Amino acid sequence: MTIDILDTPGALAAIEPEWLELWLRDPRATPFQSPMWLLPWWRHFGSDDLCAIAVRDAGRLEALAPLYIVRDGDESLGLFLGTGISDYLDTLGDNAGALMHALAGLDCRLWDLQQLRGDSPLLVAPPPDGWSDHSEEQDPCLVLSIDAAGDELEHLLSTHFRKKLRYYRRTLARSSRLVFEAVNSENLGPFLDALFALHAARWQRRGMPGMLADEVIQQFHRDVARAMLAAGALRMYMLHLEERPIAVFYGFAHHQTVYYYLSGYDPDLEKSSPGTVIVAHAIEEAVRAGATTFDFLRGAEDYKYAWGARERKNRRRQLARG
Repeated sequence: MTIDILDTPGALAAIEPEWLELWLRDPRATPFQSPMWLLPWWRHFGSDDLCAIAVRDAGRLEALAPLYIVRDGDESLGLFLGTGISDYLDTLGDNAGALMHALAGLDCRLWDLQQLRGDSPLLVAPPPDGWSDHSEEQDPCLVLSIDAAGDELEHLLSTHFRKKLRYYRRTLARSSRLVFEAVNSENLGPFLDALFALHAARWQRRGMPGMLADEVIQQFHRDVARAMLAAGALRMYMLHLEERPIAVFYGFAHHQTVYYYLSGYDPDLEKSSPGTVIVAHAIEEAVRAGATTFDFLRGAEDYKYAWGARERKNRRRQLARG
């Protein structure tokens, strides 16, 4: 077994094919540990010292900890790549002991490992000798089981909820024909343009720019969406009234889970709830594709509970030298 520290963007990018292969075979992995998410994140938001830990067994990549260290004078703080805008953070692979040993050997005084799911091996790996250890709950993620939900979600939703969905669809279709469209390589650009515009329109009604207003954020998501599409992991749907986009769903898929990252909808049609309609379509498509879980990700918004989603708390572990 060998351990390598990847401390340049070129070294990290060079392992992309085997990183992708490790991500594909890791049943605990989420889209936020994939190279499609983290390589663009480092390009657009990374700073200070890259120090990803790669564990190999007989030359094969068996574990990866995508980390970096922020420095300020004598102070140093170690974080996961993706910290801030990623709903889940973690290592890939199962060799948490080797990763913890390598992490202790890096020049860092405090490791702040955030947004770990409850089944993360990093939460139970013993701390390095001489290090203090603190764990706490972090953000809730709302998760919905869609196993055997039925093509029209008849086994998932109450009769009342399904009646509301039919009402919203009929109301939207009164003036024009209602059309759902899935993303592909030719329409990806227009899909993202519509997502940014609709998301901004909704937040501008509240006097706020919204999280997609920044050009750097937009370019990050263009890079992510392109890479996710190439890997077969992108899930985007657009709802049209004839040629007019009125809602866009933006998410990802891995193994049997679909992840709902963001959406945008026309605020002029809020009473007809195009946001609910596009999410229902995404769930129906997930069921047809064989998914068993629909993850609404971070945030305890009321609408997630209305779908029947249940809380799963992320955790944070901090390790301090000495």
